[in-house]
Amino acid sequence: MSRSPSYGTRSRRTSTTNAGVRLTARTYGKARIGTYAEKAAGHITVESDAERLVAHMLCIDPRVRSFRQQPFTVDLVGERLLFTREELSEARQARGGRAGEVEYTPDFATVQADGLQLAYEVKLEGFEGDGRYWAKVELAREIMEAYCYPLLTVVVPADERHPVLVNAQLLKPAIARAREYLTPDVIDRVEGYCKSGPVLQRGLCADLQIAPGFIPPLLAVGVLQADLAHHHISGALELSAGYGDLSHLYLIEELQP
Repeated sequence: MSRSPSYGTRSRRTSTTNAGVRLTARTYGKARIGTYAEKAAGHITVESDAERLVAHMLCIDPRVRSFRQQPFTVDLVGERLLFTREELSEARQARGGRAGEVEYTPDFATVQADGLQLAYEVKLEGFEGDGRYWAKVELAREIMEAYCYPLLTVVVPADERHPVLVNAQLLKPAIARAREYLTPDVIDRVEGYCKSGPVLQRGLCADLQIAPGFIPPLLAVGVLQADLAHHHISGALELSAGYGDLSHLYLIEELQP
């Protein structure tokens, strides 16, 4: 059986990007939250578990070519984007001691596979902020859109068992393991088993005598597909042949209000 050459093919960074306009905020004695992200050029530090989970979603989303955390600051007074610490320092000096909401920094910015850019504001459910904060965000959004940086909001569920959160954490390491685990024989057997229609994960694993640990890599490269936004990767998950389709990895929209 022939297979799509897209299996296992994912975006790679081909150029160096700016490391961000400012350092991740101090934690004042608390442990920093770090994760590894090839699309962000290696190990990154974020300010919350919610941001770490969003970073995982960006890692597995095939539409994202690269991303940065805290990539730039929006000067709400000068109505411009500041990409370096030097630009930020100069803007602050120019403003002097002006009070009020004068700056905004998005949590992430991405370069998509099609070359378009997006930015993300990440909040944890129940801690979305007050009206004054969102007024600042809306002002920043207008400025960013003028610079072709649409700003999207992501609200991470407080329930740590939410399917998107659990599945993202399983799929991220599965991407790195896929080439090691997925031999042509495994792919052929799985495709043949799913040829007649959807199957349950427990049935596929039992009948083909493959371990459940193979399922996340099979999903990560599109050999299989499933509704990962609403159902956990588990024995009860309904699976279908993916034939290279990776649209089931578009999880971040599920967390946008």
